This record gives sequence, C-alpha cells and structure tokens, in this order.
Amino acid sequence: MKKSFLAICFAVLSLGSFAEDKIYEAKAEARGYNEDGVPIVLTVKATKKDGKVVIKDIVAQHKETDKIGGVAIEQLIKQVKDKQNYNKVDGVSGATSTSAGFRRALRNAVKDIEKQA
Repeated sequence: MKKSFLAICFAVLSLGSFAEDKIYEAKAEARGYNEDGVPIVLTVKATKKDGKVVIKDIVAQHKETDKIGGVAIEQLIKQVKDKQNYNKVDGVSGATSTSAGFRRALRNAVKDIEKQA
C-alpha cells in the first residue's frame, strides 16, 4: 500500500514538470522607415529554456508602408519564430530601414526578457 501511494505521488509530481512554461513579455520600439518618424513597436512573448529565450509570439505596431515595410515586418516575424535565431535576423530586400528598426526593437525586447526573473 505504501509503495503504490508513493508511486502515485511521484507520478502526480512528475506531471507538474509538463506544465506550461512561464510566459515572459517585453515591449520595445525602434525607428524604421516612415515619413512621420513613428517607431516600430514590438510586443514579444517568450519562454526560457535552458537559459535561452524561446520566442512564442511577436506583435508589431507600425506605420511602415503597407506594400514594403508592412510585408517586410510580417516576413521578419515569421523568420524569427521559425528559426528562433533572434541574434541574426536577415534583412528584407528593399526594406533596409524597416529591417534595421525591427532588429533593434527585437534585440531590446529580448534583452528585457533575459533580465526578467
């Protein structure tokens, strides 16, 4: 009886390790390319695994051009989420300033998440 009770307790405690990881969130902004100087604002949600930030979601608010900058931001978000390499994000051709602003904002958001406990 004691052994089966201990086995059940161990099994229940082990299931806790499969619980959803803590979600960290950070918001950062950087100037991209638009005539009004409105920055790209990224809200980044991530978890931490083995000391590394794992990006789960990125939401961008911006006033970049719909056909170039807006499309570029969507491509950059997909690239980061797919590759999980936020230190080396490839720029989008024709959207150099937007890509640079996105990278700066992303880098700042990830730094903020790294500091969060």
